[in-house]
Amino acid sequence: MNKPSYYYLLFLSLLAFACVQESIEEPKMGTVTFSKVAFVHFGNMSPNGRIAAESEWKHIFTESATLLITNKATGQEYTLEYDPNDFTEAYQIQLPFGEYTVFSAVEGGDFETFLPFTISGEFTLDETSLDISLQGSTEYGLVTVKKEFVQSANLDGEHELVICEHGETLYLYVKEGLSPTLTIYESFNGQALQKELDISAYNHYHHYLKLTESQGMVNFIELAIGPFEYHEEYFDVGEKPLLTVTDEEGRTYDVVKIGDQYWMAENLMSTTFCNGDELESMSWGVIPPYYASSVLSESRNICPCNWHISTDEDWHTLESYLGLPDSELYALNTERGKGTNTGYILGMDFYGFGLSYYGYMQWDQRFESGLSAYFWSASNDETGAVDTLLARNVDYGIWRNSVESWYAVPIRCVKN
Repeated sequence: MNKPSYYYLLFLSLLAFACVQESIEEPKMGTVTFSKVAFVHFGNMSPNGRIAAESEWKHIFTESATLLITNKATGQEYTLEYDPNDFTEAYQIQLPFGEYTVFSAVEGGDFETFLPFTISGEFTLDETSLDISLQGSTEYGLVTVKKEFVQSANLDGEHELVICEHGETLYLYVKEGLSPTLTIYESFNGQALQKELDISAYNHYHHYLKLTESQGMVNFIELAIGPFEYHEEYFDVGEKPLLTVTDEEGRTYDVVKIGDQYWMAENLMSTTFCNGDELESMSWGVIPPYYASSVLSESRNICPCNWHISTDEDWHTLESYLGLPDSELYALNTERGKGTNTGYILGMDFYGFGLSYYGYMQWDQRFESGLSAYFWSASNDETGAVDTLLARNVDYGIWRNSVESWYAVPIRCVKN
C-alpha cells in the first residue's frame, strides 16, 4: 500500500470514531430537593369534651439520618445525610434522569427520647429540578407530662421522662402495643400518682396535675382522662394553698380565705403601684397604712397585681358570710350586725382576718387609733368608677360610714 492510500484509510478511521463519540450523549442531570419530612398527624383530644383534634407537639428526632436513593433501572445507590429536626435549608443532590426509590430508617428501642421513623417512597426525575416532601411513618406513640407541680415522672418505674427544650414538659416516645404504667411524683408531698397506658402509634397521651379547692390543703383525688391522636389526662389534686401575696416593693402579706374570697390578712403598706409607679405624697406625706381617697380611683392599682382595694360589694359578701342579716346590709352610718356580733367575730380572729385598730387620719391627725379598725370600701358605679366614699369601721358590729374626701384610711386588698 502506498503512503497516500494509508493516510487516506487512517483519516477515514478517525472520522468514523469521532462520529461514534458524538452519538454517545452525556446523561441528563437534575437537582432533587428534599424540603421536609411529613408525618401522619398525631390527633388531639380536648381535656373535657374529648374532641379529636391535631396535636401541636413538635416532634424531636435524632440529630442525623441517612437517605438512601436507588436508581430503579441501574441499581446505582446514592446517599444523603440530613438532620430531621432542621429543614430550614433544604437538602439537595444531583442525579441522572430516571426513576428512583428513596428510603430512610431511624430505629429505636421500646422507650426513646427521639421519634424512630421510616421513610419509603418513589419519584421520577425528568426535569432539571424536583422538590420532594418526604412522607414518614412510625410505630411509636408519645407520652407527655406538664412539668407544673411535678417532681418527676417515669414509665414502669425505670424509664424516666425527660424534659424538653422549652422546660415545660416531660416526654418519652413509646413503641405501640406496650402497656406501661405512668408514675408521676407531685412536688408538694412527693405523692406518687399512677395510670396504666395502652400505647398506639400516632397517639399523644398528655397528662397534667389539676388543682382544685380542698380546704386550703393539697389533696390528690383522682386521675381523669381529658385531651399523632392526642389524649389529655389530668390528676385532680386540690388547689395549691394561697398563703401569701407580694406587693410591687417585695413586701409579703399573709392571705386568708373566708368563704370564696381571698383577703389580705394585713393592712396594705405599699407606696408603689402595680405598674411600678411611685405613689404621690399626701399633703402631710405618705404614711402607710393610711391612704388618701384619691387612690381609690387610680387605674394603676396600689394593691398587688391581680388584687384590688376592697369595695362595698366585697364587704357585703364578707358580712353576709359572717352572718350579717340581709336587712341590714345597706344601712348607712349605723352599726350593723351588733345583735349577731358580726364585727366581734371578725375581730376575735376566728377566721384569721388579722384586724388592726389603726383608726383613720384627717390631715396630719390620727383619730380612734387603738379603738377602731377602719378600711376603705368605696361603692362603684357600672363603669367601675367610685360613686360613694365609704369606710368600714369594725366594732361589735360593722359600721358602713360615708366619709369625706380628706379622710385617709387603711386598705385591705381582695384577690380578683
